Amino acid sequence: MNLSDSVFSDDYFFIVGISALLTPGLIDENYSIIDIETTSLSEVRKHIFPGRKVIVFITNDLDYYALKHMADFVFIDKKCRLNEILSGLLVKNSQYNYRVKYSLSRREKEVLSCMQKGLDVKEISRQLGMTMKTFYIHRRSLIFKLQQGNRISLYQNIVRSELYKQSVYEYG
Repeated sequence: MNLSDSVFSDDYFFIVGISALLTPGLIDENYSIIDIETTSLSEVRKHIFPGRKVIVFITNDLDYYALKHMADFVFIDKKCRLNEILSGLLVKNSQYNYRVKYSLSRREKEVLSCMQKGLDVKEISRQLGMTMKTFYIHRRSLIFKLQQGNRISLYQNIVRSELYKQSVYEYG
């Protein structure tokens, strides 16, 4: 099977599926498609060319919050149906773009930002003028809203998403 050189993923089945869905010729001329869950943006950035639409497949809100500042990226939920993927890519209909499940409050965004900077609980509490108990309440809310399961998973994914940001800043 002929595969596209513009689909970036460590998941062979993802590459085969996208190549079969859109054809390698169409992809290589118009898109750079990234499976963010399995691919480092630092590896991909050297293969992104001007004039090509960058499509990023993501599976969670934390990845979205880490990359949403990239105006040139179109985010698609990796879990959506094939017809929604096609509509999002070919029809350019934004209704099929990735949507966050739960919106974060202003304060939750501030706490997440501090966590992304690597600050510990005491530093975050002091910087944001809150008690440690209030921090823990916001962290619990972030775990729920970002669908992380537990605090360890939250911190692991924050580190992973920060690596995306660093790669994107090198790209941009």
